[in-house]
Amino acid sequence: MISIFMNRIFRTAITIISLTMFVNFLFAAGMGVYKTFHAFTVLYTEGAEARPGIHVLESLDLFLIGLVFLIVSLGFMKLFYPEFKWFHSLHLPWLKVDDFVQLKQLTWNAILLTLLIVFGSHVLKGNGQLEWNMLIIPIAVALFSISAKLLKH
Repeated sequence: MISIFMNRIFRTAITIISLTMFVNFLFAAGMGVYKTFHAFTVLYTEGAEARPGIHVLESLDLFLIGLVFLIVSLGFMKLFYPEFKWFHSLHLPWLKVDDFVQLKQLTWNAILLTLLIVFGSHVLKGNGQLEWNMLIIPIAVALFSISAKLLKH
């Protein structure tokens, strides 16, 4: 009896976490669309001198953050609800998750790419004038790369 109750609580928690991550994905994707339209508005009203490409890079940041949320959300659902028929009809070749290690590798690679884009956008925004605390991002990229390499072997 207790086992069934704990199983329901656990599955309910996983469902809430997955749905929350999916809502975060929708929010980040919506903000990315907004930033993209804002970039085109800046290009149209102020011209190329206003550097609308920075806004496009910021939208790419938001889309990649949203992608991380989507990967975690769908990965959790796929791991904890393998009997869910919707996943059998959905063909996602990039989401081949059979255990936590594969989900972690996929998530780490997405976070690594996101960090690279974030650092690149900060470099472009700064016009070559970066503060010392921006070194945290390349250090994090190096640590994520090393740990991803070690995880594969």
